[in-house]
Amino acid sequence: MNWQEYQEAVAVLYEQADGFGNVLRNVMIPDKVTGHARQIDVLIELEAKGHSIKLVVDAKFHSEPIDVREVESVLALADAVGASKAVIVAANGWTSPAEIKASHAGCDLRILSLEEALDLIVPDKWEMCPCCQRDCIVLDQDGALITEDGLLFWWLAGQCRACMYSFAWCQECGSYLEIPRGQTEECTCRHLWENSQDGMNLTLREERDDLPTEGNEAE
Repeated sequence: MNWQEYQEAVAVLYEQADGFGNVLRNVMIPDKVTGHARQIDVLIELEAKGHSIKLVVDAKFHSEPIDVREVESVLALADAVGASKAVIVAANGWTSPAEIKASHAGCDLRILSLEEALDLIVPDKWEMCPCCQRDCIVLDQDGALITEDGLLFWWLAGQCRACMYSFAWCQECGSYLEIPRGQTEECTCRHLWENSQDGMNLTLREERDDLPTEGNEAE
């Protein structure tokens, strides 16, 4: 997951909250002093008793807990665009001084972990990369076809963007394969899976010329 995807997940989080006002993604608002455009990850507009209330939500996709400087930066941004409140959503929490600063300023802090964020934008289709632990493997490669015996064959696969490690999930036999870059693996039903530069390549057992033909297999 990259920071843009994390920002998207934060927006989805608030969009799913029923009756939580108008949620806008990645908007530009003029600075109330300079007039220059300021980028807002998520802007929530609420109407309460004839008053318009703006909430600035800032997504922090950092590998470490955010510190006081990050809180101060978001507070300054909220003030610059005339927001009533600031909210920080962080992937890996915050330091104790940052929490004290946020509490004093009325800034809400919320944790949205990598796993939770992925579930919001690609539910049930991700795995943390077991090889590098630096990124996730999103199972975004899939396919479905009717085999020669009339059965539906469906598969899922994905590749880590950090180290190119791959997963493949064969729905026919239930095999779950972990394949290093440049290597191939055979699932139980003898389909061949290759982790290439361009992603996962699949060769069905019926298409392989390295297998004995039916009737000629060794007994």
